[in-house]
Amino acid sequence: MGKAALAGLGTLVCGKLAAAEETDGREIAVFTKFLEKLSFDELAEAIAPLGVAGLEAPLRKGGHFQPEEMAEKLPAFVAALAKQNLKVIVMASSIRRADKLAETQLRAAKAAGITRYRLEHLKYDLSNPIVPQIANFKAQLTDLAAMNAEIGVQGLYQNHRGNNFVGGPIWDMVGMLEGIDVKHLGMAFDFAHATVEGANAWEMNFHRALPHIGALYYKDYRLEGKTWNPCPIGEGVVNPKSGKLVSKLPPDVPISIHIEYVSGGDVAKTVEAMRNDLATVRKWLG
Repeated sequence: MGKAALAGLGTLVCGKLAAAEETDGREIAVFTKFLEKLSFDELAEAIAPLGVAGLEAPLRKGGHFQPEEMAEKLPAFVAALAKQNLKVIVMASSIRRADKLAETQLRAAKAAGITRYRLEHLKYDLSNPIVPQIANFKAQLTDLAAMNAEIGVQGLYQNHRGNNFVGGPIWDMVGMLEGIDVKHLGMAFDFAHATVEGANAWEMNFHRALPHIGALYYKDYRLEGKTWNPCPIGEGVVNPKSGKLVSKLPPDVPISIHIEYVSGGDVAKTVEAMRNDLATVRKWLG
């Protein structure tokens, strides 16, 4: 698993980054997609040297464990993280609506101390009118927000690039969230996807979404030919100015770092990429 390499990373960065974590009290997480094959203890040992507060953990189909295994495996997962002073800051889920499986997952998450989760993406059917679909999605999200409020958790919907992704334009999701308390359901505002879809409008979209933002996501893309490819933060289209805008949000709104340009389960390379991107984001935050 490259433990020698990870130990070296820890020696270089642990103390310095841990101190930076508390600058404004804002928690920073790393998304552990591509590290799902590690055991719970191996995962915690790999992430701990980064000095982050915790993880955005994929506890969904194909994740660290399946949604149906939540009640059985979540306590051991949380305990393994706690041994390394880590926690689940956001649970990346397969939840899309208020149904029995969602309720079971969220009650198990709440019991384990997890109070935020990311929804699975919603998509438009482009063969049918969009406006009625927006009304249906708003009703779906309103029901989910009510369940979240009853359980005591916060749902987060990530804006995502793509021709048919709900929330891609930002403004549609803002409209769906009007009248819903952000404490129950809000946006995970992704600077990269907002910039790919919004180009020069990303900052305006951020300000419009501001009252509804419950988390911030950082990654980056660069255009190669006609394809948007993931790259290290700072080498693509995401504007460093975004770091200055973060202070407009309350300090309890966390940041999650997404690494998508390293795959294949190479632990040392993934952690190295996380370390580098964390350093860039922290520099932007000032």
